Amino acid sequence: MKRHFFFLACFLFVSFSLDALANTEREAFLGKGSVKIVNDTKQDIHIYTGTGHVKLYHGGGSTSVSCEDGKEICMSNKGKKGGVIFKIDASMCGKTIKLSSYLK
Repeated sequence: MKRHFFFLACFLFVSFSLDALANTEREAFLGKGSVKIVNDTKQDIHIYTGTGHVKLYHGGGSTSVSCEDGKEICMSNKGKKGGVIFKIDASMCGKTIKLSSYLK
């Protein structure tokens, strides 16, 4: 009986360890969620996020985009993609990005 319990405990430990490892690898592959972009300027700004055009109102308008390394966030003018504002990198995942840091 003790052997059965021991083998069951070992099996459960290995199963949970492998599951945790798989989740860690999946997180690394998918990134860590999203990046929040905030318009902290004094004017409304239109941006293109790679999936759509968004109007960010002045003084705190925000949107969230998936955290994909190399994804470009661009200006948008009348529904057309404009110049690149910045590119998302892995260090931005899970953080809030202020547009004023990239608009000069």
